[in-house]
Amino acid sequence: MPVYKDEAKGTWFVKCYYTDYTGVKRQRKKRGFKLQREAKEWERDFLASLQYDGATTFGSVAENFIQEITPRRRKTTVRTYNIALAHILPTFKDTALAAITEKSVVLWQNELLSKELSDVYINKIDTIFRTIYKYGAKRCGIMANPFEGVEKIGKARSKSLTFWTYDQYSAFIKLIENPTTHMAFQILYFTGIRIGELFALTAEDINLAEGVMHITKSLQRMERQDVITPPKTEKGIRDITLPAFLTKELENYMAMIYDCNSETRLFGMSKQSLYYPMKKYAEQAGIPRIRIHDFRHSHVALLIEKGVSPLAIAERLGHDSVTVTLGTYGHLYPNKQREIADLLELL
Repeated sequence: MPVYKDEAKGTWFVKCYYTDYTGVKRQRKKRGFKLQREAKEWERDFLASLQYDGATTFGSVAENFIQEITPRRRKTTVRTYNIALAHILPTFKDTALAAITEKSVVLWQNELLSKELSDVYINKIDTIFRTIYKYGAKRCGIMANPFEGVEKIGKARSKSLTFWTYDQYSAFIKLIENPTTHMAFQILYFTGIRIGELFALTAEDINLAEGVMHITKSLQRMERQDVITPPKTEKGIRDITLPAFLTKELENYMAMIYDCNSETRLFGMSKQSLYYPMKKYAEQAGIPRIRIHDFRHSHVALLIEKGVSPLAIAERLGHDSVTVTLGTYGHLYPNKQREIADLLELL
């Protein structure tokens, strides 16, 4: 399988002919490699993938898929795939990939819909099934796609955001007297960090002199154990500048912690310990209930209201790029075209 150079573009490409699992000869071409080495690596991986054939079972493909993503994805992501597979493998573990049909997929979907699962979770399982099938089909040279004519089930998480305004949050937080719970909500609302990042905070992550919070890790609860992992994204490792009032509150809070040292976790609590006060005091304050993650959305909404740029927000949240920020929160920005027109009117 030779590797060629595209002289016009200065890039490399691979072109080959192979026989798929049905005995049909096919051509495979892959372009756009900047280096010859990258093209050869792709060639090697493709050759290895041809070990699969149409008789390869979905269970075997799923096992290889999990092995491949385990060193590349977060533990929580791998866990999500494994949990979803518990709803897929009982039906398709021993089924040859080429034998999976539209009818068998629809029957499986109907069975899944009969379970007491949320629409969002059902949609997630359905999506993971499609992803793993596509992974295997590509390696088996299977061109048919049984999912092509099958409607997705469940409901993807709504892109509409739920959040509290500053006034709503103020009505909520003034009701909370427990110092640990109060401090946890203050940090979530005024920094926008994720709940796992909050629970992973230790005393050494807080620079009181500079008013800076260092986000370097996240805490996840898996198999009844607390597991420290890196932040969700590479940009998730970041420094967050704190307002003076929050720095002072943190200083007072840390002074209350018995025998506090650099490795002391500031919030030795669980999500459940925040759910109850959220529900109780939101009802008392007469404001809508939100999820814990919605504190992150509330923080962004507050920053947007104050005119903070998307780039600054992306850096504060630890997003990979400002595109992610705009894709999630762009609709919260006011009508900039109106502002431009008003500015031009003043000329």
